[in-house]
Amino acid sequence: MKGTAGIIVLLIAIAFCAGCTGTTVRESPQGDLRAHYEFRQCWSPTIGCYEQVSGYVYNAGTMPADNVVLHFNLVNTKTGTIRDSESVFIGSITPGDSRTYEAVLDGECTEEYRVDFLFGK
Repeated sequence: MKGTAGIIVLLIAIAFCAGCTGTTVRESPQGDLRAHYEFRQCWSPTIGCYEQVSGYVYNAGTMPADNVVLHFNLVNTKTGTIRDSESVFIGSITPGDSRTYEAVLDGECTEEYRVDFLFGK
């Protein structure tokens, strides 16, 4: 009975320790498009360590932007290698409009990463 109670307490402690730390905010303009994004290092007992990316893209121009795609790379800061990549299709954005997005990039708990961003079509 004491062993079961200990396991339950341990599982509750693990669940409470899950979460995100350290937020980095970046801006990335390309022509009339502006992307604002932030990424956080996160951990959960089900998927381990990952980077959570969220933000918005804004059309500051006078013409619609069609087929907007955002590309994110999780890059190991020591080796420069790409650990994971994610592409987010935004679609068309009319002038003055913005769209929000989220992405999850899989990482290793023992490594340091940065998130690189590119607009694509």
